[in-house]
Amino acid sequence: MATIQDTDDQAKNFFQVPMGTLESYKWRLKWFGDGAQRLLSRRIFMASAFAGLVRVQKAEVSSFDFSLLDEGTVPNDLFFVRDHFQAPNVSSAGWNLSVSGSVRTPLNISFNDVSSLPRKVLAATMECAENPVGGGLVSHAEWTGFALASVIQPAPEARWARLSGADGFSRCIPIEKALHADTLIAYSMNGEKLPVNHGFPLRALIPGWYGMDSVKWLQRIELLPTEDKASDGYIRLVRSLRTGTQSSARVSTMQVKSTFARPLDGAILMNRQFTVRGAAWAGENRVRQVEVSTNAGKSWQAARFTSDPLPYAWLQWTHQWKIPGAGQYELRVRAEDDQGRRQPEERATDRADGYELNSYQAVRITVT
Repeated sequence: MATIQDTDDQAKNFFQVPMGTLESYKWRLKWFGDGAQRLLSRRIFMASAFAGLVRVQKAEVSSFDFSLLDEGTVPNDLFFVRDHFQAPNVSSAGWNLSVSGSVRTPLNISFNDVSSLPRKVLAATMECAENPVGGGLVSHAEWTGFALASVIQPAPEARWARLSGADGFSRCIPIEKALHADTLIAYSMNGEKLPVNHGFPLRALIPGWYGMDSVKWLQRIELLPTEDKASDGYIRLVRSLRTGTQSSARVSTMQVKSTFARPLDGAILMNRQFTVRGAAWAGENRVRQVEVSTNAGKSWQAARFTSDPLPYAWLQWTHQWKIPGAGQYELRVRAEDDQGRRQPEERATDRADGYELNSYQAVRITVT
């Protein structure tokens, strides 16, 4: 049993919750704002703090190490993980996926029924909307499952699909995306059953959109006539000196982006030739061009693709760098997709949120 001192320390830690744990932020706003009472009884305070700790204390966040980029797909044990709440205890035995709301026919699909549904395999890159420039909250895998459209029959008023997982996290996506032929309910990852930390036994795969829409441990699909903004989970804020901070469009489609795998930032090179490597992706679109600069953006050279540009998937690129001599160098990379979207050189000054970070990556290296 926890001591009073232990309880006090845990309660203090409760207020240092990570970004994205919306439920805990709702508690804070309820307690200390909007007319709520600031003074609570000790018992209620501690009970609420423990309830929040159960949800956020063990949420997993781990990145893919881009220096290991060699094959197109990332092994399951190296694939990035970004949980919102503590992973639930799950079993395929007795697992059911319910389909309800604005549908012609409600369904309750057992995990055993999944094998009888038409199977589809899709290679897709998944990225967290909070992935920083050059960050590893992105990976690529081959997913196997069935089309979400194969198990829902929308009523005429249906406009949104709310996807809810066993961990308590949910997201709403437009009905058009839910009915897209490539939107899957996945049960396999790189030819193996889904690992528990990737959503076993079932997860959504919303290809080309940021990972928060690909709800893990999927239990419920509800079609709605209007968006349930309480389940949206993420609100994008923009800041302007003229208008202040205000909400803007929801985060959904992945932006075009590129990153270095090698050399690493801070590397020391001793030879006069080096193969610069990396990956680039563009969400629902194809990557059209990747360019590399070895002189801090003064000039650019086209990189060579070593894999095919496909929708949803990252491609790998290389650049043969003939190093002119010893010294300090800043390398940069940028990409463009087949719809003309280009990476911005710098972050837009009116963005106050930490999402869609896709400006140029730069690495600084020393050549001896």
